Amino acid sequence: MQQLSTHYDPILVTLSFAVAIVASYAALTTINRLREGGTRRWLWLGAVTFGLGVWAMHFTAMTALQLGMIVGYDPFLTALSVVFAIVGAAISFQLVSKPQVSALQVVLSGTALGAGIGVMHYVGMFAMRMDAKLDFDLPMVGISVLVAVAIGTVGIWLLTTPLTRNLPGRYLIAAAVTGSAIPFMHYVAMAAARFSANGTATGHIGAYGGLLSVNLVLVLAVVLVSLPMFLTALISTGSEEAGETGQGA
Repeated sequence: MQQLSTHYDPILVTLSFAVAIVASYAALTTINRLREGGTRRWLWLGAVTFGLGVWAMHFTAMTALQLGMIVGYDPFLTALSVVFAIVGAAISFQLVSKPQVSALQVVLSGTALGAGIGVMHYVGMFAMRMDAKLDFDLPMVGISVLVAVAIGTVGIWLLTTPLTRNLPGRYLIAAAVTGSAIPFMHYVAMAAARFSANGTATGHIGAYGGLLSVNLVLVLAVVLVSLPMFLTALISTGSEEAGETGQGA
């Protein structure tokens, strides 16, 4: 089989980083609320926001991938992939939900976060339907997950360590680091992927009835990740206003 060359749209690659960082910032803001004694709604709002951000980043980046053929996605696996990202984020954020956390909790939190990102990515990759065979370089697969775990752990540490408590822009820095774990893991993982043409190209998505088109998946990703982030901002604003009202009474 002939191995396909891969190219990326630089605009969509840049957008994928932006989506990941913005989603991470919104998620870490909610986790800060949780660590300050908030209810568990902040945990799940943060986990859903981060999980959908991972999902949106992945499919934005997959739209940036140019294989020279039509690509569709299995709806079930596409939907299932986001569940792993949300669960991984929920476990991660729960581990650091208290004001004081140990080094072990930070490492376990980063591991859960990175594992969730990794499983989401590879389930999303297996959802691809195209006229090509997909194989993986296993050592690179392992490296991609380690990258996500390592960067995610650093981001969680920046969020929780007392050393950065008075650092201006602490949450933005932590979000930039944690958010970058998602696309860095993705593009390292894509370097592990090998696409080989199988010689039966049909040239149209109709050959795979019932699948989601790339453009539809991208639209869904943008819409779904926007909703929880908007909700996060709305609830945060409402909480701040309520606190200010209580202090002024």
